Amino acid sequence: MSKKSGGRQYKNVYTILEKVKKGEIETFYDKNDSLFSRLDFYKRPDLAKPYLHYLDESRLDDAVKAHLWNEKVLRKMYDEIKHKIQGVDRSTFTAKFYDNVRKVPDHMSYDIFKLYYNKMERLEFSERTKENAGKYKFLERANSPVGKIMTEGSNLKSAIFTRNILFHFILSLTIQQLRDKDDQLDMDDLLNNPNFDSSTSDVHDKLDSTLSQESLEKALQESTELCKSLDEVTDNETQQMLYETVNDSKDGADKLSVEYIKKASESLKTIKMSMSSLKDRIKKLMDKTTSYFSAKKEDIIEDIFNSDNIAGIDDYISLHPKLRKILIEDVVVKETKSIGKIDIYIDISGSMTSRLNRKDDAENSISRIDFAKSFALKMQDQDLLNDVYIFDTRVKKYKKDEFSLAVLDANGGTNITKVIENIKLKGNNALIITDAEDYCGLYSEKAFFIGVEGARFHHFEPKTRHRYINNGQIIVFDGVKTFNVNEEGYVIK
Repeated sequence: MSKKSGGRQYKNVYTILEKVKKGEIETFYDKNDSLFSRLDFYKRPDLAKPYLHYLDESRLDDAVKAHLWNEKVLRKMYDEIKHKIQGVDRSTFTAKFYDNVRKVPDHMSYDIFKLYYNKMERLEFSERTKENAGKYKFLERANSPVGKIMTEGSNLKSAIFTRNILFHFILSLTIQQLRDKDDQLDMDDLLNNPNFDSSTSDVHDKLDSTLSQESLEKALQESTELCKSLDEVTDNETQQMLYETVNDSKDGADKLSVEYIKKASESLKTIKMSMSSLKDRIKKLMDKTTSYFSAKKEDIIEDIFNSDNIAGIDDYISLHPKLRKILIEDVVVKETKSIGKIDIYIDISGSMTSRLNRKDDAENSISRIDFAKSFALKMQDQDLLNDVYIFDTRVKKYKKDEFSLAVLDANGGTNITKVIENIKLKGNNALIITDAEDYCGLYSEKAFFIGVEGARFHHFEPKTRHRYINNGQIIVFDGVKTFNVNEEGYVIK
């Protein structure tokens, strides 16, 4: 507690610190050697608030840097602009471009991202000074009110605009440097020169030239078209999942493209499975008359000409010819159909990224998660799929369209008990596709485990495992054959 003359008292420690820094409260240290004079209080370099969460910074870093350091993208760009830098070979262009990439501070991408993600009224900007004037100049160029309409609230779309705009900035500076050998002001000077207004304004004017403006418009247009294409094949929930898993795999950043999504979807279709080999093994699940699976049926009444059931034709023929014309609309067919499709729970724990012995048509190895996703798609094709859930340490309902399943990634822990709890809560028959790398001590008569190749159920609580095994609710499926599991939870071959 500290007091100032006049008897005023400060009780909040944060208030005290602020007062000390402002010199309103004396300390026990000499003014030239006080604690607060020797501490350099940290201030983030971002121009805009709110600041990003560190996980979002990491994801954005991966998305942006993977694009800026993509040799394929840069090679294509060189072919498009080489007539503008005549006499400069690809290696010289690439070296200069990458040199500029290294000098762009991370917070520049964070500020651009925040500019697109947040509503303008939520943004709070630092005071503009000579020291940050260059950074503000770049941020002003990055702003596109039209682009913000489609990006606000979307991490994925904001990241796409950010990476494309930064690419444009670096490309424009690189071209300017290569075209004007006498003017070699670099990225550091443009962003951090305190004499911005006098010594760097000419370079900024050149970066605002018609040529540069055309490049920026192209970057914005490409961003807009990509975001529209993503909207055509995925919904907002799937796009958010794409962004969250950008840095979870080696090709994570490539996910920010429609081509990746379509390629991943087609790849799943090349995984061959003998689904017929499963029919007898999951008969209890499919047969609604089996004792412990509920029998759900519904009566469907259709007129005779719209029904696939021809059983009512005899009733129609037996009518007197004069009555057929009068009563034709009253001749109906009653058909009873079993209902109740199957829910699928897909294990997305980190161990599901392990590779199987199986290969697809292109001789590429298949991961456990790819196998599980392909299995779900085949259930969908056979009209057997009700709802899809994914689980690691949590259970979450997921989309069941082919594109959403295609981009699903595995990463995290495992909690099979929560899966069983959810099955009990929903009350639906369910398949659990898993490698079983977790303890489970909870039983449900509605749960049927399909272990992927290499799955071992030895982590299950023994009595619970025995109950599942004795009731025929655990098998291992490698895509061709099915295998039983012994009392210890290992495959019987």
